[in-house]
Amino acid sequence: MNKGTKMQANTRAKVTNEQINHAIEQLNSEGVRPTIRAVRERLGAGSPNRIQPILAAWHDSNKPAEAAQATLDDNDAQVFADILARTRSKAVAAKLEEITELKGQLDEITQAGQQLEDDNERLEAENTQLDEQKSKAVTLADAREQRIEQLEAEQTRLQTQGQELTQQLATTQARLAMQQQQSQQQQLQIEQQAAALTEAQQQTNAAQQAAAVSEAKQQAAVETAVAAQKRIAKLEQQLEQAQQSASAKVDALQKRIDETQLQRTLDAQSHIKQLAQRDEQLHVEHEKNKQLMNQIDELTDKLTALKKPNLPKK
Repeated sequence: MNKGTKMQANTRAKVTNEQINHAIEQLNSEGVRPTIRAVRERLGAGSPNRIQPILAAWHDSNKPAEAAQATLDDNDAQVFADILARTRSKAVAAKLEEITELKGQLDEITQAGQQLEDDNERLEAENTQLDEQKSKAVTLADAREQRIEQLEAEQTRLQTQGQELTQQLATTQARLAMQQQQSQQQQLQIEQQAAALTEAQQQTNAAQQAAAVSEAKQQAAVETAVAAQKRIAKLEQQLEQAQQSASAKVDALQKRIDETQLQRTLDAQSHIKQLAQRDEQLHVEHEKNKQLMNQIDELTDKLTALKKPNLPKK
């Protein structure tokens, strides 16, 4: 309940019938004529519609004429009756009839006023309930809005992370391309060594042929052949080592490429799945918030309609 509603409730505080009767008796004992205004000023609150019937009942039960009539003797009563008979006229009767009619109208107005007061109290209770519902709805809407902001921030973070992962993947692919280029260069070196080995074998064959032609040159040819054989063996050993090293490097490089690509693919799929889940959750939260705002608007319209003055029909 807001401050204005609390103040309105205080100004319309109820008083009991016992408090009204007590105030009437106090005023009468102090020599003050009890009236609706005097009773309200003495109590500091109270509805005229509630005070009027109680005050009327008190006046009916405390008529001075009846008390005075009880103290008259028989002669005085007869004299008083004669005086009343002589002074009573049609105008007095008409006035009494008019007073009776006005009293009936006053009773009807009092009942209508009491009904209006009850309706106002019911409307105030409904207004209070609507205010509480609206406050709860606004609080829930704020919480939903904060949740949406958190989801949007999380979505932004995931998008940034996805961009970073994409950049890292591009960097890794560039590095792998460079390593593949180095592997091709190593393969070219191996081929060059193989060509050198072939050339050495050709030289060996030529030396052997020269040894067959000339016996004198046999020893030199043999030595040349031995040297060539050693060189061939060394080259073959170097070639085998280079091939093994290159093969190992290629295998390790290919394994690393496969693992990196697999991991990047899994990370990208997981990131895409998270983005889809965030988008779906964000959409659901937006729909809930939209429905909640519609409920707030409906409650506001009801509250505005209920706060309009409800005048009694003439």
